[in-house]
Amino acid sequence: MGCEVSMTDPVTYRVVHETRYTYSDTVASSRQLAHLRPRTTQWQTVHAHHVNIDPAASEQSEGSDYFGNGVLRFAIDTPHDELTVHAESIVEVHSHVPEIGAGPAWERAVAATGEWGPDDRFDIAQFQLASPMVPSLPEAAEYARVSFPAGRALPAAMLDLTRRIHVDFVYDPKATTVTTEVREVLAHRRGVCQDFAHLMIACLRSLGLAARYVSGYILNRVPSGKSRLAGADASHAWVEGHCPGSGWIAFDPTNGKVADLEFVTLGWGREFSDVTPLRGVVLGSATQKLAVAVSMQPVATKNSS
Repeated sequence: MGCEVSMTDPVTYRVVHETRYTYSDTVASSRQLAHLRPRTTQWQTVHAHHVNIDPAASEQSEGSDYFGNGVLRFAIDTPHDELTVHAESIVEVHSHVPEIGAGPAWERAVAATGEWGPDDRFDIAQFQLASPMVPSLPEAAEYARVSFPAGRALPAAMLDLTRRIHVDFVYDPKATTVTTEVREVLAHRRGVCQDFAHLMIACLRSLGLAARYVSGYILNRVPSGKSRLAGADASHAWVEGHCPGSGWIAFDPTNGKVADLEFVTLGWGREFSDVTPLRGVVLGSATQKLAVAVSMQPVATKNSS
C-alpha cells in the first residue's frame, strides 16, 4: 500500500556552514574531501551553492561519491596555520511526510528483498547490512522489538522507535566522541545526533530492515513555550528507513519526530564516515583545533506573502 503525501507550502533556506581548523604550528600542505553541497532530491532543490576556501586551493574538483552525494576535493600546497572552509547554499524544501499510519506491516518489509522495482536509484539491500560503525547487535534488536509488535505498519513502528530513543536517551555532547560505538551508547543512554542515528539504524538493520544515515541541517526555530531543537546550529544527523511501496521515510531520533520541512539534506550513506562534512590529511606535526558554525534561516521568495 502506498502512502499519501501531505500538501504544505515549501520553505526556502539560506544555509551557512563554516569550518575552521587552527593548527599549533605551520603545516606544509593539506588534502581535503568535503560533503557540503546539499543534495538535489524529489523534495529538495538547490538554487545556489558556493564554497570559499582560505588559503586558496591549488587544486579543486567536484564530483559525486558512490551514494550520489556531491563531493568537493581540494588541495592546499602553501604553508598555513589555519584553514577555513565557508559553504553557503540556498535550498528549497517541500513537505514529503507520508501518512504514518499507512503502509505495509513491518514483517513484509523484512521479507521484501528484491521487490523494489526498476525505479529505485540505489540497491536497498546494502542498507540492510551491518557496516563498520553500525554493527548488527542482539541488544539493539531487543530494544527495537518493543516498537515492532506483529502486524504493525512499518512507518508507525519506525516513528514509535524514534520517539522512544528521544525519551530514553539524554542529549549530552560530552558523553561521546565520533568513535563511540553503538553498544556503548545503548548501555549508557547518552550521546548526540550521530550516536542516536547510528543507534536507530542498528535497531532497524538488526530486525532485517533497510536504514541509512542522513547528514544535513535542522532549523533552530523555538516556538513560544517549547524547547530548542537539539542539534541546531551545527550539522545534524537523522535516519531514513525504507518502506516498500512508499520509499524512504525520514525520522529524527534526537528530537523524536518525523524529519520534514525543518530539515535540509546534505547526503546519505551507511553511516557517519560515508558523509563526513569535511575530512582530510595535512603534512606536518601540528595538533589541530576544530570549530564549526552553522546558520540555517528561512528566506523570503517571490511567492512569499
